[in-house]
Amino acid sequence: MSNPSDSENEMHRRVEWLKPSDRVIVSELADYGGWMKSASLALNIPYTNRHISRRCKILAEHGLLERHEDTAGYRITDFGQQFLNDELDADDLRLDDE
Repeated sequence: MSNPSDSENEMHRRVEWLKPSDRVIVSELADYGGWMKSASLALNIPYTNRHISRRCKILAEHGLLERHEDTAGYRITDFGQQFLNDELDADDLRLDDE
């Protein structure tokens, strides 16, 4: 697991809903390349299943992840990949009321 860069830290400060763990979660899903449940993610990254489950739901609401329609599994979206590639700015991630 790599340390966040300055640009990643800046993004976290500029987007109210974004948390430091979000990049780690999205990155793990990108590395896996398919559907994964929060319990499986918790085996591989240093966050609890409960935290990951909450964050995955929020990340899906913001379009970075897609939730499986039949189970609580998630996978990365194209938008999530753009996030990891630092192709987005804070305005792309902000809610309309932020």
